[in-house]
Amino acid sequence: MEKFTKFKDWESAKQNAVTEEQEVPTSQSNAELLAQIADLTAKRKAHVKNSEDFEAQILEIEIKILKLEVDQNELKEKRKQLVGAKDIASKRRTEGKTNEQ
Repeated sequence: MEKFTKFKDWESAKQNAVTEEQEVPTSQSNAELLAQIADLTAKRKAHVKNSEDFEAQILEIEIKILKLEVDQNELKEKRKQLVGAKDIASKRRTEGKTNEQ
């Protein structure tokens, strides 16, 4: 027999699931970020050729920021997967209880 869940707990879990679904998928946002990185890299190369050093450095910093955003999105996705795995593992590892406990 399964463990019963309080309505408050069920409602909050359902609400969390709904808010997670409303977020933009990370693969789509990562694809957009990677496209922006490619565009900025091309612009940076053009500025380097034209001896516009400051503009090239600014673009290089923007590229680094976008790469960090991609890494952040990947880490958030990995965290979600690990939290889900932890929940599944905790549900599977429950042992039978006796009346003495």
